[in-house]
Amino acid sequence: MATLRCSNSRLLLCGSLVAGACGFAVGVRAADGESTPPRTLMRLPGWIESFGGTETAARATKKDREPDAPVALPIADWSDAKPAAKPVVKPVAPPRLSPVAAPPAAETGGLRRWLNDRVATLPKPSSPVPLPETPQPPTETVEPPRAESVVETTDSVSTPQTKPQTVSPDEMPTLSVDPASFRGVLPGKTSRAVIEKDWGAGEAVTRDDGTAGSTWAIEPFERVEVSYRDDVVASIIIKLTEPVPMADLARQLEIADLRTVTVHNEQDTVIGAVYPERGVILSVTPGTEEATGILIEPLDPDSFVLRAEKEIETRSAYAVADLQYAIQIDPQHVRAHRLLLVLVADQGKWMQALTLAQQAVRLDPEDVWTKLKHASVLLALDRPDEAQTVLDGVASAANSSPLVMAQAARLAGRIELARKIPNHQKSVEQFSEAIRRGSPLLTTLSPTVQAAVREVLLDAHLGTALAIARGTWQQKSRVIPKWISRADTVVKEFDGGDRERYVLELQLCRGVLAAAAGSTDAIEPLAWVKRLLELRDRMGEAETDPWRRRQLDWEVGQGLTDALTAAQKRGDATDMLDNATLTAAYLERGAEHRELTVKERKSVGELLFRIGIMHSLQRGDHTTAVTWFDRAVPLWDDNDCFESDGDLGRLGESYVSMAISYWQVARREEAVSLSRRGVDLMVAAVDKSQLEERALSVAYGNLATMYAEQGDDEQSRNYAEMASRAEATGTVR
Repeated sequence: MATLRCSNSRLLLCGSLVAGACGFAVGVRAADGESTPPRTLMRLPGWIESFGGTETAARATKKDREPDAPVALPIADWSDAKPAAKPVVKPVAPPRLSPVAAPPAAETGGLRRWLNDRVATLPKPSSPVPLPETPQPPTETVEPPRAESVVETTDSVSTPQTKPQTVSPDEMPTLSVDPASFRGVLPGKTSRAVIEKDWGAGEAVTRDDGTAGSTWAIEPFERVEVSYRDDVVASIIIKLTEPVPMADLARQLEIADLRTVTVHNEQDTVIGAVYPERGVILSVTPGTEEATGILIEPLDPDSFVLRAEKEIETRSAYAVADLQYAIQIDPQHVRAHRLLLVLVADQGKWMQALTLAQQAVRLDPEDVWTKLKHASVLLALDRPDEAQTVLDGVASAANSSPLVMAQAARLAGRIELARKIPNHQKSVEQFSEAIRRGSPLLTTLSPTVQAAVREVLLDAHLGTALAIARGTWQQKSRVIPKWISRADTVVKEFDGGDRERYVLELQLCRGVLAAAAGSTDAIEPLAWVKRLLELRDRMGEAETDPWRRRQLDWEVGQGLTDALTAAQKRGDATDMLDNATLTAAYLERGAEHRELTVKERKSVGELLFRIGIMHSLQRGDHTTAVTWFDRAVPLWDDNDCFESDGDLGRLGESYVSMAISYWQVARREEAVSLSRRGVDLMVAAVDKSQLEERALSVAYGNLATMYAEQGDDEQSRNYAEMASRAEATGTVR
């Protein structure tokens, strides 16, 4: 009698499952055509037990420990922290192809100066910016009585978007881009000859900067002024006869439904409001909401960037749309590239972030902030050598500030940890350098610098703990807690707002759990798991931006993944299935709009695979198991990370193992296909001396059984013979 088997060297099911526990074994046809009864004996590979394959195995592991070995507390009560709502488990979609320091201060250019310096007088317009190619023609002119619209708009190029709503993270907002005109005149398009033919010559004026213009007395306004550039209308300035409430004027102009952004002067007093999609700016008497003038100009990328800056923390999807359109108007707009780089990196869209970083560096090769961000994106993409090359350019830059040097040293420490062969000693040295350079800056008067320094110091302390945990150091149990305590002090000494404190505390929890996963010494993860979940509860209640909530879920899921690894290393499988399922829920929800790197796809797939295996082993529930496998396989297919990590054999054995559950739920073709793919990967691993040839006997034997069940006796005999030969080797080829 033949049964499906799995490798005794990997996480693969062997023979059949224990009677009453999982109960899957496949009998083959006997000579008389009757099915033979299944065997009821099961062999469990060691690394299945390390994943918490059964509670019995976990208890046995604890019992067999050395008397002086530390005993980890169970993690069964993770859910006691009760996050706001337990995430719904959803499949991870395959990735779509498609801040070090705080960014520089806002660059509002002439827009702010115009509003600030010339309120209640004929304003000097900002320099016009050409419209995008193929602009829309102006519509019919509407006369401007006060109760009706003063300006006209062209045909809308997209669906209008109202302002006071939160976008679901699976939606991208569209901008109602519709440049405004006045009495048929469209800034950036209408020629001087046309306007003088329709309006008359007007009174000629010359501005302080030499720009030519004309003014007209057009009721019901005090005055209308038009400026020119190259004999094309550059801007239209409408001076109101008397102040009008800004909200009323916006309704008259039919722009009240648009998202606006207020402009402040140096004293933080409101001096105007900008409507980027229309190219309209309303000036107000400082400190009031009384509008005194209207400026109409070509669409200005600075207006979109200014609005994105105001909404970058609360409506990040809208901010992305604004920044993308600013770049469409002006592909050379450096700040738009930088801000969009920050957003897409936060959202885990790493290939987009890399493209933006490269573009930003080309636009401003001397900007060290962009270089640091470029290096961090390369590091996230698991390209440490390239990241170091970029970072070397920062370190060699003349007159780099102490903050930049601290940031560079901290990033260099992370790069050393990410290498194929990590240099833990060098990593610690780099983190120490970051602390040395950054600590004196905490006394600076600039809140922005203090915030950046605190983030660097926190990460450097946590990075040191991680390097010690993963490296070969003496007295880890004494040294690691000291670094964790210092990191905790960095957070406790922060006296800013709750939002910033939460971000630091999240970084702290993530860092401690990563160190716990790196070593079984000194750190008990349970308290930090609870702190992380309680923090997620508080942050989730305060966070209204759905994109930011997804990012938070991803960070929490990553922390819980490290906690699972820490528990596995301690031989603690208590409630491992429930805790792993909770972890997967956070990761899958957080990954909904990320572009997962190959390493992230591998890691998330491994977690989903473990959960499926536990369902099959602990509960004999193959139907549920394959639902998890269905989500793991797309993350592993065409993933080069397994080959570069030397894990082709592990991947092949995993496919062979999953195939057994597919067979049990009558998905026979998929079972055979997975088994054959697993065999191919295992053969490749054997050829690379990464897997014992004998491990192939399990995969071949399973295929022999499957083909026998399907009535293909020839294929069954061939694979049975191959299984026998592989079983007899026991050597590494």
